[in-house]
Amino acid sequence: MASTPNPPPRSNANPFDPMMGQLEELEPGLAMFHGFANVAFAYGRGEMIAADTSSRAMGARAIEAIRKVTDEPVTVIVYTHGHGDHAFGTEAFIADALARGYPRPKIWAHEDLRGRFKRYARTAGWQSHINRLQFGATSQAVAGIFKEDSYHYPDLTFRGMQLLELAGEAVELHHALGETDDAVWVWLPLRRVAMVGDLIVSSLPNTGNPNKVQRYTLEWAEALEKIAARKPKYVLPGHGPAYRGEAECQELLLDTARAMRFIHDAVIARLNAGQWPVDIIEAGIELPRELAEKPFLAPVYGCVPFVVRDVIRRYAGWWSGEPSQMFPAPRTERGRDIVALCGRDALLRRAKELQAAGYLERALSLAEIAHNADGDDLEAIALNAEILEAMASVERSFIARNFFAGAARALRERLKP
Repeated sequence: MASTPNPPPRSNANPFDPMMGQLEELEPGLAMFHGFANVAFAYGRGEMIAADTSSRAMGARAIEAIRKVTDEPVTVIVYTHGHGDHAFGTEAFIADALARGYPRPKIWAHEDLRGRFKRYARTAGWQSHINRLQFGATSQAVAGIFKEDSYHYPDLTFRGMQLLELAGEAVELHHALGETDDAVWVWLPLRRVAMVGDLIVSSLPNTGNPNKVQRYTLEWAEALEKIAARKPKYVLPGHGPAYRGEAECQELLLDTARAMRFIHDAVIARLNAGQWPVDIIEAGIELPRELAEKPFLAPVYGCVPFVVRDVIRRYAGWWSGEPSQMFPAPRTERGRDIVALCGRDALLRRAKELQAAGYLERALSLAEIAHNADGDDLEAIALNAEILEAMASVERSFIARNFFAGAARALRERLKP
């Protein structure tokens, strides 16, 4: 694929929700708290169920908001998956129950969530580091979040499907593979409500996250199709607005599934034709226009190149297919060899020319070589920072934008006296 200049700057749309911090009552007995991660509530028969508890910072706000609507006890909490922005706000829910003299809520989750929490505890430093970069947070904001004693394990787990009862009303828990291996969607058949967690994020789904473990593009699509088969009247997502009406919910679920299947199948077809991962990535895959233009498939959280890499990682391992990358030479040595061949000044001059012309990825690749060759070259450091800042300013993907901006900030720190 021929290299083209980066597009002009776009507004950095919030990938989540302008109603952040507010409770939305959808109908009597049904509400959703809009947080960085949402909390879905069903109540009205004397007991309440909460799908997720949001983050440690937002959990207290969620329970405070629902208490302005109902005094019913939260008897059941369901973790739709074990990510910190969805399952770490539980302490506030437990404290509310104790303060009101209610029984402690029972926490349900898929059986694989326990392993996720243990992995977070085992890799707490790494988890804090990558989440700080991904979400543009400070070190203080993520300090201690992933220590094992800082979150609440489920009381009860299931595999496959679990039927519960909420004051006489049927509640179904269904396992899915999607953004995580422990994903759960909650179905209230009487109300035709699907509480789906991060199976819907009001963006192109976030598979292929650069520094997270394997995600499941095909199975994600299959889960959305299963939910659509129930013909929900409401879909309450993990991020973004509530979706209402059978027609809107069907469009959301099935078109998101179509997009995931399209990317998955395109990658598989190319692998089966003998293309190496590096060839597939460089050639690029684009969604059909009728899908790419859907607002709920905008690349503001996940994006097509990330999904492509998720599918490649799932089926084709870690090697790109480029022979030099099987046992790559150290970056410093490669940089010094290239600088010795073409000269440091010529390398930086060409990087600046590409930057001025809008070919930011190409400019960065050359500026990085100069920086790798001499990590103390202040001009190379400054140029890398400038290019990364320019890339962040036009990047639509929330994750990629934060990684570019974070890398630029780190370089700027090195330029300070």
